[in-house]
Amino acid sequence: TITYEKLVERVNRLADVLQNAGVSPGDRVATIQVNCNEHIEAYFASAQLDAVYVPINFRSTADEIEYMLSDSAAKVVIAAERYIELMDKIRPNLSSVSVFIGLDETDKTGWMNYDQVIEEASPEGKFPSGDGEDLTMVMFTAGTTGSPKGVMLSHNSFSSYLLSTVSPADPDISETNLITVPFYHIAGLQAALAAIYGGRTMAIMRQFEPLDWLKTAEDHKANRAMLVPTMLKRIIDHPRFHDFDLSEMSVITYGAAPMPLDVIRKSITSF
Repeated sequence: TITYEKLVERVNRLADVLQNAGVSPGDRVATIQVNCNEHIEAYFASAQLDAVYVPINFRSTADEIEYMLSDSAAKVVIAAERYIELMDKIRPNLSSVSVFIGLDETDKTGWMNYDQVIEEASPEGKFPSGDGEDLTMVMFTAGTTGSPKGVMLSHNSFSSYLLSTVSPADPDISETNLITVPFYHIAGLQAALAAIYGGRTMAIMRQFEPLDWLKTAEDHKANRAMLVPTMLKRIIDHPRFHDFDLSEMSVITYGAAPMPLDVIRKSITSF
């Protein structure tokens, strides 16, 4: 569990680590891991330095990861321990990457340990000098018809979305957003940013699994969730669906595909 106060401190410390490692405006900071708080920290820390965040699909092959890191000219890679062996194999081909930071209990040659370096860093925030038109993120497409394409997103592309769809944080309103869509996908990251702007609690699932989703929704009394139609269908078709109290769930948003009519009908009658 992380409070907003602690999140800000961790963001500030990571920004200090990155700045001391030579990250400057326009440099790319990439992350490779399932959903976790470090993605959010890396995004905001990069923004503090006018750097560019690059979330990498954690299901990618070594060749795909090498391509995306090279294509985006990433300077920093923040990766989970399970990707370190893979990263070390392709490291000779990553001419742009000079900083490797490992998550978990990583203690490998050539890698800094994430928690250790932020613990030792300054908690003072940095102040970006860019504007809303500046690049904030390069997010890669799936590449199903060829190589992944790096989509360039500005700060305004996110702020305009949030300002038009999300009410600002209200201390009298308490909501929990259950997030299962991966943060390397625009839906997952937008859900996280919407939760932060709206002052909501985020219940972050590392990866989607129907039974875990049901347990998490009940345990955290989730009010909101973002799902794709196949996820929602797997949830309401689960044999234990009616074993859980989902009475707090009031808003489900979806995208990526049309919602089948039978799923809509089941959703209306089930929730």
